[in-house]
Amino acid sequence: MATWWIDYSAAKLSGATIAGAAVGPGRERASGAIRYLDAPGNLDTKHTDRTEYRSLLDAGLGIAMYFEVGKNDPMGGFARGQEYGRRALAGADYLGFPGVVFFCADRWFSTPGFPVITPALWGAYLDGAVSVLGRERTGAYGFSDAIDAAAGHVDYFVQCGARSALRGFAHGWQDNNVQPTVGGITVDRVLIQRPIPFAPASGAAVPRNDEEWTMQLPSGDNRSMSFDIPQGATQIRVNCPIDFLTVHGIWQAGDGLPPGNEFDYRWSYEADFRIDRLRPWKIAVAGGATQGSIIYTYSPANPERMGSISFR
Repeated sequence: MATWWIDYSAAKLSGATIAGAAVGPGRERASGAIRYLDAPGNLDTKHTDRTEYRSLLDAGLGIAMYFEVGKNDPMGGFARGQEYGRRALAGADYLGFPGVVFFCADRWFSTPGFPVITPALWGAYLDGAVSVLGRERTGAYGFSDAIDAAAGHVDYFVQCGARSALRGFAHGWQDNNVQPTVGGITVDRVLIQRPIPFAPASGAAVPRNDEEWTMQLPSGDNRSMSFDIPQGATQIRVNCPIDFLTVHGIWQAGDGLPPGNEFDYRWSYEADFRIDRLRPWKIAVAGGATQGSIIYTYSPANPERMGSISFR
């Protein structure tokens, strides 16, 4: 029996919903999912989060990830691959995801109205991602031209386009002709012809009280850091070895929490003040909150640091 996964971006789905969905031509059920990830400060509807990721794990599904900003991602070459590789790694660390991230050439190399992607640019882009994630965790997604050009740069491939052009070394084929409906949204189905490795770290994706989660703290104005709140937590502790911070925190609607419930702290410090492990920023958890985000401005005098969150 053929193995079929799904990929999707229109909404988040539970693992149970996916595992129960018949998506193959022979009514085969989905046995895995390829989702989108990015650095925690860049997550939106398209990207998975810890809650969904845990649900996929709990359902026993195979899991892989796409990283894509737009149709011109490869045009930045090696430097862009490193930049996006760092974002992908931050997102994977945030989730506790140990598997393969597929970087995308989401169009034919030569497409009217777009600059031409050369094999050299695409290869350099993938090499940049590999320099951050390692070859064992880096893959390529695209049409046959991108898959051919990716060979030798990465070892994992998801190919889209005509099945007649599917390369024998590709791990997955995205069927662009038949799109099943799962959980009320249209998804792509992916035929798995070679296994995509995935070995989840035990418990890594489940935040617990007194567990610290380390994440990249990008600099800039109005950046955000989002997180799930474990059941029973009454306080969030933010540890940031930074130089200047202005914070506006918003509680997102969760189970038992009415929309619009929020806290609002705008705290500015002198340049020599630190929020650090000895002086964390402590936030009381709003009753019933299951998710939160912090919107901040960060202007470091030194290279970007790693921030962390823990729960009490």
